[in-house]
Amino acid sequence: MIINRVKLFFLCLLIPVSLLFAQESKQFSFRSVTVNEGLSQNSVVSITQDSIGYMWFATQDGLNKYDGRDFTHFNKQYQDVTRSNYTQLGQLLSDSYGDLWSYSSNEIIEKYNYTSKVFDSITSIHNATVMHRKDSETLWVGTLDKGLVTINIKTQKTKSIFKEQLYNSSVFEIQAIDNSLYLGTSIGIFKIDNELISHIASTDNFAVSSIIKYGENIIFGTYNKGIHAINVKSNNLSHTLLTNKLPNNLNIQDIFLDSKSRLWIATYGDGLYLLDTDQKLLNFKANKEDPFALHYNDILKIYEDITGNIWFGSEGAGLSYYDEHLVKFNTITSKQVPENVSVDVVRSITVDANNIMWLGTSGKGLTRIERANKLYKTFTTHNSELSSNRVMSLLFTDNKLWIGHQSNGLQILKPNGEFQSFPELNNYAIWKIYKDANANIWLCTRTAGLIKFDKNHGIIETYNSNNSKLSNNIRTIEQGKDNKLWIGTDVDGLYKLDCTTKNIEKIDKFDDKIKSLNYFNGVLWIGTNGNGIKSIDEETLKVKDYDFEYGLANNVIYGLLRDDNDNFWASTNKGIARFNPNDPFKHYVENFTIVNGLQAYEFNTGAYFKAVDGQFYFGGIEGVNWFDPEKITYNQSKPKTTISKFEVFGKEKKLYDDLVFAHNQNTITFTFSSLHFSHPEKNTYSYILENHDKDWSDSNIKNFAHYTNLPPNDYTFKVISSNYEGIWNKEPTTVSFKILKPWYATNLALITYSLLIVLLLYGVYSYFKFKWKLETQVKLEHAEAERLRQLDNFKTKLYTNISHEFRTPLTLISGPIDKQLASKTINQKNKQELLVVKQNALRLLGLVNQMMDLSLIDAGQIKLKVEKGNLGIILKQLVSAFQYKAKEKDIKIESNIDDLHNCWFDKDIVEKIGSNLLSNAIKYSPKESTVYFSAQQQNDQLQLSVINQNNTIKADKLGQLFQRFYQDNEASEGVGVGLALVKDLVTLSKGTILANTLDDHKIQFNITLPITKDAFEEYELIKLDKPEIENINNTTTINERPTLIIIDDKKDILNFVASIFEENYNVIKTTKSSEGLQIVKKQLPDLVISDIMMPEINGIELCNQLKSDTLTSHIPIVLLTAKVTQEQQREGLETGADAYVTKPFNADILKVRVNKLIEMREQLKQRFIEQPILTKELEVTSVEAEFMQRLKEVLDTNIVDPEFTSDAFSKYMLMSRTQLHRKLKAIVGMTTSEFIRSQRMLLARDILKKQNISISEAAYLVGFNSVSYFIKCFKKSYNETPSQFIAKFNP
Repeated sequence: MIINRVKLFFLCLLIPVSLLFAQESKQFSFRSVTVNEGLSQNSVVSITQDSIGYMWFATQDGLNKYDGRDFTHFNKQYQDVTRSNYTQLGQLLSDSYGDLWSYSSNEIIEKYNYTSKVFDSITSIHNATVMHRKDSETLWVGTLDKGLVTINIKTQKTKSIFKEQLYNSSVFEIQAIDNSLYLGTSIGIFKIDNELISHIASTDNFAVSSIIKYGENIIFGTYNKGIHAINVKSNNLSHTLLTNKLPNNLNIQDIFLDSKSRLWIATYGDGLYLLDTDQKLLNFKANKEDPFALHYNDILKIYEDITGNIWFGSEGAGLSYYDEHLVKFNTITSKQVPENVSVDVVRSITVDANNIMWLGTSGKGLTRIERANKLYKTFTTHNSELSSNRVMSLLFTDNKLWIGHQSNGLQILKPNGEFQSFPELNNYAIWKIYKDANANIWLCTRTAGLIKFDKNHGIIETYNSNNSKLSNNIRTIEQGKDNKLWIGTDVDGLYKLDCTTKNIEKIDKFDDKIKSLNYFNGVLWIGTNGNGIKSIDEETLKVKDYDFEYGLANNVIYGLLRDDNDNFWASTNKGIARFNPNDPFKHYVENFTIVNGLQAYEFNTGAYFKAVDGQFYFGGIEGVNWFDPEKITYNQSKPKTTISKFEVFGKEKKLYDDLVFAHNQNTITFTFSSLHFSHPEKNTYSYILENHDKDWSDSNIKNFAHYTNLPPNDYTFKVISSNYEGIWNKEPTTVSFKILKPWYATNLALITYSLLIVLLLYGVYSYFKFKWKLETQVKLEHAEAERLRQLDNFKTKLYTNISHEFRTPLTLISGPIDKQLASKTINQKNKQELLVVKQNALRLLGLVNQMMDLSLIDAGQIKLKVEKGNLGIILKQLVSAFQYKAKEKDIKIESNIDDLHNCWFDKDIVEKIGSNLLSNAIKYSPKESTVYFSAQQQNDQLQLSVINQNNTIKADKLGQLFQRFYQDNEASEGVGVGLALVKDLVTLSKGTILANTLDDHKIQFNITLPITKDAFEEYELIKLDKPEIENINNTTTINERPTLIIIDDKKDILNFVASIFEENYNVIKTTKSSEGLQIVKKQLPDLVISDIMMPEINGIELCNQLKSDTLTSHIPIVLLTAKVTQEQQREGLETGADAYVTKPFNADILKVRVNKLIEMREQLKQRFIEQPILTKELEVTSVEAEFMQRLKEVLDTNIVDPEFTSDAFSKYMLMSRTQLHRKLKAIVGMTTSEFIRSQRMLLARDILKKQNISISEAAYLVGFNSVSYFIKCFKKSYNETPSQFIAKFNP
């Protein structure tokens, strides 16, 4: 008894706990809005709601405009001065005229401009404490030390009033009550009627902070002196429930009477008091452990918004608000009870006849809660005779509490506090204790099946797997009709027991794990473990499923209870669900979460109970919830919907009537708010854009609508919203706007288009008329042009045909002449005459070729073929080629040619231009004169200049030089084609040509040609398919490469030729022919390339000496020259030259020719290796023929002589051993000894093949002294022994 008193005293000290059950139907729960949600600062000194519906919160650091989702911050600071005898706080006022007023730390009265969304300054007031709108033109302001000040809103003039009565007093409150104004001041309460003021209550030692009318009394709060009351009629101080019950030293900050006539009292340090409609006085204080408690004890302001939410501004914890409908369930958790009381992990619940709640927990004992007297006790194995702390089932009947344990059987707690145990059930786990319609007690066990039990007689009946179809693990049981019981198992589905016949029936096709059962009106409702709610019709056994698709938040159904309105209430792992399959308006399911006051999301198996008074109980992991389904209330306040932001292409625009936008301002975004501030994240919206959307959008929590590419039209946007309960305000907020047509679609534009069409038709008529005339004229001009074209084609064809006709007789003339010139019997006189004929035939052929080129240019058949190359070398070779012709007239050619590497040009055209200019200069220059040839690169162009002496052409005739067939006098040579061809070729190459005279006796031709890639079209650029040149040394080392000796007195030409072969050959070069001759004899190269025109020994003489020398006669020689007469070519070839190349030459063709000559030498070597020289007819001439003939004769005579050695061989060949060795090495690729041995092997193979002799005889016959050495050499040469060779021919 002493313990209970101590516990009672302890519980009475815990004020929040004492308030838990002050209202049995529903607890009070407070929600918060702090800096975590976007509030600028947590000290809220003033609260108001503007005429639109936005909430405004003034804090020490910032003014906040709130739409339920987002905050808009204004950079304003508000005073927060709280003392024991006064308070000075920043002020916000939303008056009945729709104006919003602010007084912040800057001591300026400001008025909010809804259009510009800024505050306009009105006037400055020092130490203002309160504001009140007296009428449309007047604002009253109370001050801290200057009494009452009135402000004329229009003129912004201020005036102190009632100076005498309020002298040196502070005004803290101005309240309108029954057509009178009451002032709360530092010296008492004043009443103002018809501009007359009276001091109705004097308070000399305390100040009045707030005033409210409550019933017949004026209730006023004070600083540190509590609550006082004045009778309205007598104006005398009176005593009320409040003044009697509340402490007399409270620091009252605000008093507020809400729309439900509940009186709220805000204190500084003592939390919040409430006098409800039942005159119960409640005190709410902060408790960090209680999620539903007030959040701070220093409350500065109280305000009720239009939806009924009560807001509380605190000094340090932001805002708290109370919505009586949001929390729908009473809750008790471990955070709300003493530490020695366990209310968590609840597994079973019951309520006894005295309305005492009993909770069975999993491992924490049995808890008794006496809500009326606030008494708690938890029974455990340590402080009572409870056999186990794991209480799985409870049943209160006949004034006794039946207790089912998890592994310790059954106990009964008697009224006297004695626990009765039943040994026969000691080891049983009892999931549920159930009393049927006949007052029989049934026990659902984990391992023993279903037991019918009597407290006096023990076990009466047992149904399990030993005596029936029933499973041993029974989770729950439910009374059906006609004395039948429904049995839910933990793993084997559903069964039905006929208590009359004692027959058990397994319900087929129902194998779910069952958590709970509820039977009503012929239908069994089943809560499953993972498959939601199922129903089964008792008659038809038809099953229906209700799961996620019906809106259940979770498919694990722990408990299932039915109320009187056919609603089922289910506890799950995701809260509590109200389920009604016949209520499609709520989409069948309404899910409740911890926001609605649940102990936690997760509940427990078996922890559900329906009391006789209609209260439902559900237990979970953190505590227990209880409620009366009939008293569940819903917030019916319809939210006001507002459009908070309007954007066009992402830029915010002001909203006003009849908005008009251009046609390209057609991407629009509306952001809207539902001005219902309790649980605002659950507010939903629906909208429509008339003339665009076909129907209203589906409701969702998205608070914006975005439209893109709207066509020109008149539009009206409408939006509605609902609160968190789904209560809709069907009156839409609307915005009308218009998107204009583009200028080209306006009526004026259409009229303009019509006029334009008429003008267009007239224009078309005029056009076709003009066209007919023009076509007639064009046809005539076209006929004339066609006639001229045909004439031009005829001329071109004529040139071409004449050129071809001339070529044939010229060829027939040249052939016999060449034959006669080659004859050795022709005398000198005839030879000279034939040379004249030959020379003029060649000249005539050149003219024919020039005319052919002109005709091809005219026909457009000559196209540019531009490639990248060394233009400088081409021009130098060209100059070199004309040196011989110039020398015939004792003309000197001086050249100045830049190193023109990597130029883009058409080689054939450049050669023709250069050749014609040089030929023309030499032809018309007098003897012993000088021709100047220069080529420089300037600004990506070639500047080519040719200057020669000419006294016959005057300056006024220069323009005619490029005309075809022009001759300055009849006696001049030529027919005037060359320069005309040059001009056409220069023009084709996108260049220019000019002619001018110098010093009256010289003529200069200047040519400018582009030489960069960008100057030409893509189709004019070519990639030559260069001939494939086999690199004969691809796999050889540098020492094994073929050796070339190149001789040319022109160093540029020498280096150019050397560069062609350096990659694949060992190149030796020299500019002196005498030095080159000695190098050839010393090195015995694979090939010699030589220029013909050289100062010491010319190329023909060099070739003659090399071919006349037995040592060097085998070396191929290629001659380079500008001497192009056939007699000179024949002279070079007669000396034994292997090839004759005319400058300028093509580098690739020269390379191919050299490779082929070396390849022929290699083939000759291989022929000597493969076939006996003794039997091969040699195709050689001159010195080489003599050498080969002597070689043949020596071998024929001495090859079979065993004494025929290298020394003997050189003696017989009349050469030194070294000379013979080098000669044979060059011709056949063998040393002297290897050559003798190879010839003997060839002879032996032929003998063995044709004659039937022995191997030894063959060896001796071909000059071997040793048979074994013969066999070794034979096998080395042919990869087989002589025996194997003979076997192939004589099997």
